[in-house]
Amino acid sequence: MAEAILGRDAQDFLNTELGRYLVGRAEAEKADALEQLARVSPWRRNRIRQLQNEVWRAESVVSWLAELIQGGRQAERALQADAEDE
Repeated sequence: MAEAILGRDAQDFLNTELGRYLVGRAEAEKADALEQLARVSPWRRNRIRQLQNEVWRAESVVSWLAELIQGGRQAERALQADAEDE
């Protein structure tokens, strides 16, 4: 039940201006880091690592929200199936 509620809360959050803003910022940060990564000199290993981390962080935010939503939907389906079996 808690997972279903958390998933629904995540979906509701994404439908708010704050949620859309954060996802938009994450996507913009990822695009910017990828653009810089494409132009960085190959011998600048620390800078490459930093940019890769920026991409990872931006992708992670969106991925975590998507996982919450997906897990919530699966939990809702399981709860509905249990209710139908009773």
